[in-house]
Amino acid sequence: MYKPLLVAACAVLVLGACADRTQAVVAAASPETAQPARNFMLFFGNDRAVVTPDSAAVVREAAAAARANPNARITVAGHADTSGNSAYNMVLSQRRAEATRQALIADGVNPATITVAAHGEDSLLVSKPDGMREPKNRRVEIIVQ
Repeated sequence: MYKPLLVAACAVLVLGACADRTQAVVAAASPETAQPARNFMLFFGNDRAVVTPDSAAVVREAAAAARANPNARITVAGHADTSGNSAYNMVLSQRRAEATRQALIADGVNPATITVAAHGEDSLLVSKPDGMREPKNRRVEIIVQ
């Protein structure tokens, strides 16, 4: 007599737990809930500020993430390696960030949601002595939050 009652009680608890879990997932996906930041990174050739076809794929993915969140704020940060002088590298990192910004806009991102920053050789991904080329430092980071 107790066994069917115990089975029924367990079934109710399991179904109740599943229902609570479904509600939590729906709440996390709602537009009012803050979405976690997504980071995208694209790389550039030496002394280049042109978005390559490989990098364009990364830009498209970032643009899709931005369009999926109507309240998204996008930060585009340009970087350079330590080859060349620091003033030139600051300008180069700005050109890289602007090229990426234009690619995001071309992919349907609202320009008003994009902030551009240039870091030159100040925020190296890979630490290198001055005057050294490092492909991983020649980059733009796109943060969608």
